Amino acid sequence: MTDMNAVIANNISIHLEKKQKKQVELAEYLAVSRQTVSKMLNGIRTITAGELKQIAEFLCTSMEDLTSIPQNYEEINVFHAFMGQVKTREARQSIQDIDTLAGLILFHDNVRKNGITMREEWTDF
Repeated sequence: MTDMNAVIANNISIHLEKKQKKQVELAEYLAVSRQTVSKMLNGIRTITAGELKQIAEFLCTSMEDLTSIPQNYEEINVFHAFMGQVKTREARQSIQDIDTLAGLILFHDNVRKNGITMREEWTDF
């Protein structure tokens, strides 16, 4: 499972650098603190669909561009890295179950947050 938050944050960072823009400028555009933008780009805070739309506008790019997985993307999955240390089939299955459950929890949390954002009134910028 690809960590889309990490992919999006990385894509935003790349675009900020290309456009020679700073996190503080993005924070001002989004009307949030620099710390909030830092949390977004470090994967501590999820970026909502509305924020992603604004970020794409700020960077003069598309939302699709910010959410695309680079061809050279290498996923580092802690559970899978740990799997080589496990000896029994039961332990491996437990780790896989935990990995699946964690992914589902994160996915549904993102869906819930994005659903809340999508219910908010959209305004043209």
